[in-house]
Amino acid sequence: MDEQSMSESITLVTEPGKIMLRGALVRSQIERLASFDLPELDGQVPGTRMEVALGQVRAIDTAGLAFLLCWQSQAAARSVSVRYTHPPKALQPMMTVYGLKDLLAVDGL
Repeated sequence: MDEQSMSESITLVTEPGKIMLRGALVRSQIERLASFDLPELDGQVPGTRMEVALGQVRAIDTAGLAFLLCWQSQAAARSVSVRYTHPPKALQPMMTVYGLKDLLAVDGL
């Protein structure tokens, strides 16, 4: 990961049923967030699905992986299922190393 991609702030864009993450999902940027809580989307009720699009995530580290696990846990507490889509290439090796392939619902891995 280059320094420029690591310093790109995280932004969240929400629409019904979907959250799009952009920027660097790394510790230094996660620490700057006002809240680590999974946003509640309009119309989101127990039993529904939520997509978290990762296609614009330029960098991810183990803190970013922990962040995604935290969001998945929060969604489960609301009885909402989360599907991560368009994962960055670095996500798969981390999930394998930490034995998380069966815990995170990630399309394309």
